[in-house]
Amino acid sequence: MKVKTACPIDCYDACAFIAEVGEDGEIRLSGNPEHPITRGTICNRGRQLAVRRNSRDRVLYPLKREGDRWTRISWERAMREIAEEIQRTLDEVGHHGILHYYDWGSGGLLKALNQRFFYALGGCSEAIGSLCWDAGIRAQAYDFGLANSHSPEDMAEHAEAIVVWGRNVANTNVHMIPFIRQAQARGAKLVVITTLPQDLARRADKAIYPRPGTDGLLALAALRICRDDGWLDRAFLQDRAIGWEDLAADLDRYDLDEVARWTDVPVEDIRFLAELYGKTKPVCTLLGIGMQRYAQGGQTIRAIDALAAATGHIGIPGGGVNYAQRQLGRFYDEEAIINRRGADVREMLRPTLAANLLAADPPVQVMFVTRSNPVAQVPDSGRLREAMAHIRCKVVIDTFMTATAECADYVLPCTNVLEEEDVVYTTMWHDCVSYARPVVPPRGEAKPEWEIFRDLAAALGRPEIMEGDVDSWIRRALRRWPADKVNELRERGFVRLGAPSVPWQDGRFLTPSGKFEFASAVAARDGHSAVARIDVGRFPKDANLPYTLLTVHPRKWQMSQRDTLPEAKGPYPIAELGSEIAADRGIQDGDWVHVRNSKASVIARARVTVEGHPRVVRMEIGWHGQGVTLNDFTSDGLADFGIQAAQYDCLCDVVKVAAPHENARASGSEALAHQV
Repeated sequence: MKVKTACPIDCYDACAFIAEVGEDGEIRLSGNPEHPITRGTICNRGRQLAVRRNSRDRVLYPLKREGDRWTRISWERAMREIAEEIQRTLDEVGHHGILHYYDWGSGGLLKALNQRFFYALGGCSEAIGSLCWDAGIRAQAYDFGLANSHSPEDMAEHAEAIVVWGRNVANTNVHMIPFIRQAQARGAKLVVITTLPQDLARRADKAIYPRPGTDGLLALAALRICRDDGWLDRAFLQDRAIGWEDLAADLDRYDLDEVARWTDVPVEDIRFLAELYGKTKPVCTLLGIGMQRYAQGGQTIRAIDALAAATGHIGIPGGGVNYAQRQLGRFYDEEAIINRRGADVREMLRPTLAANLLAADPPVQVMFVTRSNPVAQVPDSGRLREAMAHIRCKVVIDTFMTATAECADYVLPCTNVLEEEDVVYTTMWHDCVSYARPVVPPRGEAKPEWEIFRDLAAALGRPEIMEGDVDSWIRRALRRWPADKVNELRERGFVRLGAPSVPWQDGRFLTPSGKFEFASAVAARDGHSAVARIDVGRFPKDANLPYTLLTVHPRKWQMSQRDTLPEAKGPYPIAELGSEIAADRGIQDGDWVHVRNSKASVIARARVTVEGHPRVVRMEIGWHGQGVTLNDFTSDGLADFGIQAAQYDCLCDVVKVAAPHENARASGSEALAHQV
């Protein structure tokens, strides 16, 4: 049996699947060859969905914590007891005493129905902001009015140069690679700018490895060269932009020798970058979701926007600064799903959630976690565990016993995507929408998340809150679509929405002026410099912590997928070390090392890398052990724009240690006691 379905993982690609179920019940996933973007291929993260569906470690029944043990309970009991906790909280402190923490780890249109339940109670407390990209979204709103991207086909057919700036395409956007290769086959140059080593850099005409957090400084220095050498698009500056004179006057602050010292990029490479943007046309810029995870992350994106705009790469085929695909929002009626209008929501900031919880008045008494694993994801996660310990009732809905589930009072099993129906799309890259069709029945007693909240509403005596079914919810959310488009989605497995392949081609932007804004009055109103500006005084420094620690997304799995990958388990993470760190500390590949800062420490296995910035430590989030998660190292500081975590401003030290004692695995302190 073959079934068309889709991948719900929060990523650029949003693949369309073909699922084949064998007689033995094994599920084999492949890509839908008809899909115009993913073209019949899928990544390891997608394949893991089938592995996870049948994993013996999956949570299949409602569980309740009783002391130090988990006890299986019935759905009826779980719904009754949790409903009692909700009602008690409503009676004692009101709806702000209920926190709903959700993110987008497992996406889909119907996942938003979870929010509908809480809003119908009058409101709730809710985590807002971003661990990923909000600073960049806000930056492009200042510049363009909205963060829109070119179609991948436009890049493949028209770009004369492609700059992949901070995006690890091979790991996070693998289906972009064929389009890049198509452009290269036409003769397009490929330049990769990245702090970390990545496969694509080996295929590039040029790789530049700036110091973490200094990309904006690099862009503004290159723009200064373009200004001084006259490599500007005067027609664009005059007819389609405002504020260029303000930014041009501000560029004198970026002395090339000083910028080279701060970025660790040689002056000749800065000049190379300037000449590429100034003398090649069109240049397509692909931004990643990482450069904004610094204190000046938003200014960094504005700086790159300015470099591309001033040199004439906006609104033309083959150009653009491609960060997100927000123009898709107009195709969906989210309010029809969530019904937030009129709800009284107390907002907590996702990056500073622990501090917000500890200071909350009224206090949070009940916490729900859906489609997320905050204990492994949120900065300063050690403090988050402390804050959660004060919450009377914690409910986690998931398929596995994640680091967050381990802190809960109730764990409720939800369905895997192969067991449910939904609509899947991405606002990060392309304009295709896929239909997730159930492939196999739910295992054990797992239920779709919306059904769990339907039953909870009934237990509260409020069944009208979640009245509806899958078909009616989908049709409400897609009411702006022609009926034949919805039918095509279900029958074909995907549709293409037809977003403009070249945004801003008509010269009309969604800014207050209707033009590209090098100087933004809205940014100034929000308390920022009107123009892109990088302050070297805001780069982190600590003489006792000489290296930068980047806790990044894994290469082969997505966060809690680690729990079903034997090679990813184990008590010790991998610490990838830049070449200068290895030389400084006398570390060789395979050595044991102690990675530490003032907040956390772990024993790890060293992997020495030659490429990338030489003073960076790379560790993959999703790992937890030795009594910590890797986000125990990070702080809850905010980036400059929006509500954005700045967890990449994280310093550390690394020393070589002896091989760990086989039994020293329970906690970081126990392991360390045998090493130091």
